[in-house]
Amino acid sequence: MNEKERQIISELRKDAQASLSSISQNVHMPLSTIYDKINRFHREEVIKKYAVLVNFSKLDLHHQTQLAIRVAKPSKGSLLLYMQKNLAINSIHEINGGFDFLVETVHHDVKEYLAFVEELKERFEILELHSYQIVKEVEREKFI
Repeated sequence: MNEKERQIISELRKDAQASLSSISQNVHMPLSTIYDKINRFHREEVIKKYAVLVNFSKLDLHHQTQLAIRVAKPSKGSLLLYMQKNLAINSIHEINGGFDFLVETVHHDVKEYLAFVEELKERFEILELHSYQIVKEVEREKFI
């Protein structure tokens, strides 16, 4: 990927709704070229989807947590399915380093979060769970 293509991606990451003409002006590239490159990014799955970054506190979701979870092998598949369907889970990553998943959760408050963790422990054979409360988001989706 060349520098101009990185700039196009950067413009879309700043604002996925940016017009092609504004991207063209900011990157100093013809509008038709911008259009062609973005279409190619879609075909090659460089751009997987457009998403909205949510200010969770504006939705009365004041408790965000990152969980590192290690689960018994027989429970891994069912835990993953459960997490994929659970609305309190914002992101799921399979990881290494002795854990199976790194999961970001969002809840209204600590009480709701604790009930969620208790349910995880009751339903699945959780071997280890490390919880990290997100105190303040400093930056997100910054790359490029």
